[in-house]
Amino acid sequence: MFALAYAVVGRWWEQAYAWERETIWPRRLHQVAGGDAGGDLQWWRVVGRDAVVFPEVVVVADALLDPAMAELVWVDSGAGRPRVLPADGVFCRRLGERVGRTWLGPLAATDHGGPLISWMGSLIRRRRTVGGSPGYTDDPWWVRQEHQPATMAGQLRVLGKEKRAPGSGTMWRTVVPSEQRARIGSLIDSAEEQLTQLRGVQSGPTAEVARQLLRSLGHSAGLIESAWKRTAVAAVNGGVPLEQVAEWADMPAETLRSMLTAGKRQDGG
Repeated sequence: MFALAYAVVGRWWEQAYAWERETIWPRRLHQVAGGDAGGDLQWWRVVGRDAVVFPEVVVVADALLDPAMAELVWVDSGAGRPRVLPADGVFCRRLGERVGRTWLGPLAATDHGGPLISWMGSLIRRRRTVGGSPGYTDDPWWVRQEHQPATMAGQLRVLGKEKRAPGSGTMWRTVVPSEQRARIGSLIDSAEEQLTQLRGVQSGPTAEVARQLLRSLGHSAGLIESAWKRTAVAAVNGGVPLEQVAEWADMPAETLRSMLTAGKRQDGG
């Protein structure tokens, strides 16, 4: 149970760079660093993570064990009338309130592929399944390997390797800010969700079906294009030669250079 709570909060920690309204963890991290993490922010984010997030881990663990909260998961799922978990679900909203972040609910509810949604899905499947013994995938407290937070030792090794081998030896998680990685991942997840919806059964007049399909495909294409552009920019900013990234992205080097220049202008305000 505590391991699951730790995985949930660890996931949030990785996404926190993209949370403009997050003020608790940055302040707490600077306190752990003696007042100011300064230029060693990445190092302090590694060594100070567990101390900074511990209060939230305890709160989340308590929430996951609360039968009343589990009942909210069931209600959000539609109970006897199954439906997709909503972005404005009561469970995630209450969870956000418990950790002192009333705005966190929708972010947690749409983090598909994360440990929290996985736990919610396991609860729902177990309640709807009649008979049979649940396997590991239906055990709500089982934390998949991909959901387990990176260890401090592992992250420090990555930081050390990056210092010794910049450029072509760049470590993605080290040089690409968490905010950037979160945006790329969100774009990819959204595109996958859009494409998954296309597998449904479309019915109705040919024109209407075509309109719906083309709109969905167009939206998915836009998300995918945005994701690969962000990835290319992140790779160049991480030290990979621009010409090499341009070749991988199948685009002229000058076009990629223009993207980088435009991105810097936007960041600079």
